[in-house]
Amino acid sequence: GKPSSRDGVGGGAAAAVASSPIRRAGAFDNAIPEYASYVDKAKRRGTPPKDLGVLKRTINEQSIDADPVTFSGLRGCDGKPNCFSTTGDSLLEDRILTGVDTLISPWRPPADDPAPFKTLASAVKEYKPGQSFIDGGGFAVVKETDSYLYVQFEALKKGYIDDVEFAMAGGREQGIQVRSSSRVGQTDFGVNAIRLNAIAASLRAKGWAIDEITPKTHQDYFYAADDARDQTFDKDRRKGTEMENGRMDRPAIG
Repeated sequence: GKPSSRDGVGGGAAAAVASSPIRRAGAFDNAIPEYASYVDKAKRRGTPPKDLGVLKRTINEQSIDADPVTFSGLRGCDGKPNCFSTTGDSLLEDRILTGVDTLISPWRPPADDPAPFKTLASAVKEYKPGQSFIDGGGFAVVKETDSYLYVQFEALKKGYIDDVEFAMAGGREQGIQVRSSSRVGQTDFGVNAIRLNAIAASLRAKGWAIDEITPKTHQDYFYAADDARDQTFDKDRRKGTEMENGRMDRPAIG
């Protein structure tokens, strides 16, 4: 990709995640076979935020029309079109002051699931690296408890690492908190949406209520992803998208 795009738990402290988890050399164990062609290439894994995990969060701090709310939860996003989180300001007008809207609703399990977090963890672990041409470097669970799951996903070529978290910080009626975010760059070429939608689809089949992330729900995010796909020199970024055989219509200049 171009430098301007992607290159650019229970409660309490026990749920916080170390900022520098131990990584072995090479790929995750479930990387697709094509990773062998890139294993010796330079990687841009990036650095995870220091405040991952379930911690004290406050939303609506700068809002004029919504009162501040403090709760235990996952980290929000910073407005770049490379992240989604169930933590964010209540009002759209406040969220878009810092960038694109990246708020999603909590994932809600069916009432008849006796162990919803175990169901969620199983669905995440059954994820197929390389599906929809993403996450070819595989993934690994970094931390798992009865109410918190932290997984790292790796891109095929340049080794970008995305941090993905799930937490049941309140009662099941509050749903599962979710965060999926890239560490490096401005846009993610749609990767975080594709990944969350894939995991969500497997849970919907088990009766979960999860909103799909679409251009209708997050228009600016998808526009940024399409714009990056259109301009990148890496044609593999366009695989499986509408731009694989066509490009964006752009106004003539001059």
